[in-house]
Formats: sequence, C-alpha cells, structure tokens
Amino acid sequence: MRVTRWLTMLVGVLAVAACAPALKDLKTTLSATDSGTVWFATPGSLVGAPDGSRLVPGEPVVLSGDLQFPSGSGPFPVVVLAHGCGGVGNAESGWAPVLREWGHATFVLDSFRGRGLREVCTNARALSGTQRIPDAYGALRLLATHPKVDARRAVLMGFSHGGILTMGASTVWARDTYAPVGQPNFRASLPFYPFCNTVYPERDRVSAPVRIHTGELDDWTPAAPCAQLAESLKASGQDVTITIYPGAYHSFDNIGRPLVRLPNVDSGAGCTLSMRSILGPFPPAPEIAACLRKGATIAWSPQATEQARRNVRTQLAELLR
Repeated sequence: MRVTRWLTMLVGVLAVAACAPALKDLKTTLSATDSGTVWFATPGSLVGAPDGSRLVPGEPVVLSGDLQFPSGSGPFPVVVLAHGCGGVGNAESGWAPVLREWGHATFVLDSFRGRGLREVCTNARALSGTQRIPDAYGALRLLATHPKVDARRAVLMGFSHGGILTMGASTVWARDTYAPVGQPNFRASLPFYPFCNTVYPERDRVSAPVRIHTGELDDWTPAAPCAQLAESLKASGQDVTITIYPGAYHSFDNIGRPLVRLPNVDSGAGCTLSMRSILGPFPPAPEIAACLRKGATIAWSPQATEQARRNVRTQLAELLR
C-alpha cells in the first residue's frame, strides 16, 4: 500500500514537470500580445553540493508565471509576486488584482510547477528560499522584453518562503550575481513575513529599498529578528524599514483563512543560524535539528490586510516615482 502511494505521487510529480517546455523552445522576447502563462529560464540555479554542505551554481531551470496587465497600452511598472511554501495561493492571488487596479502589471511567479514540486512546507530541505533567487531575476529578464512592461520600475514582492527569496534577492550580492551591467534589476523589494533568523554577511548590503511587512503574533517567521535586522541595516545607512501589524499572525493577508494551527510544517522560529556566506556552509545538522520544530499558526486579519494595502500603495508611489 505504501509503495503504491509513493508511485502515485511520483507519477503526479513527473506529470507536472513534463508540462514544462524544453529550454530550446522558450521565447527569448515577448510581444505586446503576450500574457497569461509565460515560461522562462532562470539564469542558472543554486543546487546542493554533493556533500550537502553548501549551495553551488547549477544549470538553468525552466519555470512559469502568470502575466497580467491593467487596462491601457502601458508601459506599466511591474510587480513580481513570489508565493510561499505551499505554492501559488490566496496571498499573491489576492494582491495581484489590487496591484493592477493601481496601474501595475503583475507576474505571479511559480517556482514549483517547473520543478515538479507541490509544496515544501513539510520538508524545508526540498527547496530553500535562497535557491529561488535566480527565479526572480530570470522572470525579470524576460518581462523586460515586453513592450508593455517598464522594467525600470520593477518591484519584487514575496510572501513567507517567497519573502526569504525577496530578502535574498534584495542584496547587492544577488544583484551583482544575477543582474550584472546590462541586465534589469528590481527597483524595490517588499518581503511579507520573511524568515530573518539566518545571519550571513551578504544580507548587510541591499541594492535597493526594502520594505518589510510582518505580523506581531507570527510564530512561524517571527517579527523580532526582522525588526532587529531592519534597525541594523537602517543604522548602517541602508534604505530598509519594517511595518509590524498588531495582533496579526503569519499569512495575515491570506483572505478568508481562519485561525488554524498547521501541525506538520517545518518551523525554524526558535533558531538563530549563522553562516559564513549566503551559500553556506550550512550549520551542522545536529544544530539545526536542536531548534527545528513542527507546527505554526496562520490567520487572516482583515484589519492588517487593509492597512498593508494602504501602506504598500503609498510605498509603491514613493519608490517608483
């Protein structure tokens, strides 16, 4: 019975991955009529070293996303939205139409479909937020070719696991690695409830303004380490701020989600991990195991969602003018 279930899951994963076009069949430029599902290649990837101690450069990955535009001919500023550990869901699906109402094109990035993944909430080792950094830059490279996209005004907005991606992608290291001279870069980054407990030197320099949004009662990606990071970066002259929403839990902008305890998800809320580089080497497995726990709370907060939308609209207007 267990073997049959495993085979069924394997067939499902392979079927999802098989939907991705071959690298040679991808478009290198987009036309004015292109929208909806768009496939692209990442500028390389980050994969585990053979001994599992660190991340090393790998081959490009073929991924997809959903591109939509406001009414009009553009060109429009664009917001790339990066989902959490459960895949594309209510957070980015709720934000995308609101952003288009404000005049922004939206690209909901799917880091899982092309990789044959369903979720990584219950197995954080399957794919890290750092490994998704090339995803965002690969999407932006192709979006920049679209006649209706103003790539000079591109913003990265990520949620939870996607917030980790967004924090990592906001570093000078990420810009220099994936957006060298001649390649488009993000004008600003808006990480929502990211995980800030991992310390590495690259995070001390950001390439553009960062606006963190998180909940006071978040027990999955706690607010305190992010507040400490924002304060430290601001003190060193970096353009970083944080907004902490009172009474709000993790995924506070996941519209309609009741207060629920997720018993099986991996949580590093009690960890403080230091690394010599964003790519590793990783802390010893016993050190990680000693602080890693199962379980986290999520809940929609209508008040925090409404306030976050007002804040983000103001921030985008200021950062993209």
